[in-house]
Amino acid sequence: MQKTLFEKPADLPDFETALRNLGRVPLGLYGAFEYAASKVAEFRGAQCPGELLDECLSACLFRFHALRFLRTQGIDAQADEDFSLDRLSFLGISFHYAGYHVRVLKGPDGELPGCGASERKTRFFNQLPAYYLVDGKIVTPTGNLIVTWAFEANYGLGQLWLVLPATGGPLPKDVAAFWWEPIPHPAEGLQGVPIPPSSTPPPDDLEGMVARLDEAANEEVAGQETKIGNL
Repeated sequence: MQKTLFEKPADLPDFETALRNLGRVPLGLYGAFEYAASKVAEFRGAQCPGELLDECLSACLFRFHALRFLRTQGIDAQADEDFSLDRLSFLGISFHYAGYHVRVLKGPDGELPGCGASERKTRFFNQLPAYYLVDGKIVTPTGNLIVTWAFEANYGLGQLWLVLPATGGPLPKDVAAFWWEPIPHPAEGLQGVPIPPSSTPPPDDLEGMVARLDEAANEEVAGQETKIGNL
């Protein structure tokens, strides 16, 4: 597992602060991802029992059901009106919350994937300032966070990890972080978050709580200094 750790700048959060600021979001992610993993296992059992699914297929099914769960079941987050969900190509899930930009990526045991040729992802890993359109407002995140997930045996959900990336590069060996930490499972209790009676978030109306961004709103506002200055 990657463990190239850099000294964290004072203006970026430590793990405890980030987890506390995310509030009940980890609870919602665990619920959504456990549901998604169960649907992947169900598909495998119905279509090809005893066989391994193609990695791209299993990851795409996981992402589809995770997003569907978040949209239809909701996240029990009471004061999370500013939680907004957007889309990344193929496997990613991205959201802005509590001033952070969080990306969800597949990575066993918290390992970060490489950035490939993506300049945008490299800038994200490098914690470089970027502008985003969130709920109709241009915002600059106070920090970029990554949540990684992976399947366990028979397509169960493995441990979720929270990572503060430090440097990006084309391959996994080229990336580094300020810290890597496992996110406690809700059954173990999240810091400052009461354990709910059920691991499944209750049905809720997502209007006003989870607002999907369209494709255009996902793009960084590059080269718009003049426009922003006139806002």
